[in-house]
Amino acid sequence: MHDSCPLCNSAQVALFHQYATFSLLTCKDCDLVFQPHLDQVNVTQLVADIYDASWVSMRDQYAKNTFTEHAIFHTLLLDMWFSEKGKLLEIGPGTGELLFLAREAGWEVVGVEPSHQSCAYAQDRYGLQLVHSLWNSSVLAPEHLGTFDAIVFCHVFEHISHPKQYLEELKGFLKPGGKIIFSVPNKNSFTNKLFGVYSPLYTENDHLFHYSRDNLISLLHQGGWEILSIFSREETNRLENHLRKTTQTPLPIQDIMQLAVNLQSTFQGHEIFCIATRQAQEVQHVDDQNQTNSFHDCEK
Repeated sequence: MHDSCPLCNSAQVALFHQYATFSLLTCKDCDLVFQPHLDQVNVTQLVADIYDASWVSMRDQYAKNTFTEHAIFHTLLLDMWFSEKGKLLEIGPGTGELLFLAREAGWEVVGVEPSHQSCAYAQDRYGLQLVHSLWNSSVLAPEHLGTFDAIVFCHVFEHISHPKQYLEELKGFLKPGGKIIFSVPNKNSFTNKLFGVYSPLYTENDHLFHYSRDNLISLLHQGGWEILSIFSREETNRLENHLRKTTQTPLPIQDIMQLAVNLQSTFQGHEIFCIATRQAQEVQHVDDQNQTNSFHDCEK
């Protein structure tokens, strides 16, 4: 294999599985699973191919589930981690349900969304004017630098081809004490154990990375982030659907709920959630640098 691990730089990389149109590698040292040749991934084309009018139509059909399973839960996280409503940036808001609820709850919201169809839907349905673009550090005007209390990205991080650079860019848009809240599919999920290499998480060709708790923690610490909370979540509707496909005898509802709780407590839930802020020593370093720059500016 020619690719080294993009997280720990180990050369101990092997083939995880070869699919029809792409392959996945695995790092034997840190357990990261990732696509090779990340610099050659055409993310713009992936977005155009997957997040098209059909995808938006599907999201419209299941809008209630999006609200109940996703948007309401994330607004609860915002309430838990912020004592006051402030300025919120969501990267990859899709059809905009979370931003809609956050705005209605009192947040000032900004969204950056690469799918043209999703932007049109969010404008038509919720009156949200999303920035239509793939994320990069110059997509927002300079006046947004250092202004956001919260940056949220839900099931976006696994699509980012340069995660270390991405996390570094976000720091410039956060206020001092600001936080990121994000979720990713869980590599060690029950879903993946149930379906193996043909899990729907592995077979989606726009999933460039498959993270576990341990390698997420390592990645964030490398980047100067303090993890405030990290946990696993299992959506019960998804769990019921998976069990229905793999078991001939339906389980009683109490058994399904017990399984969901056990999966979450053992970090085998379908997704991982993380809340993080910049490490204190790094914030102090930036403050000191800003004071130095201000002093030199005054001297001129």
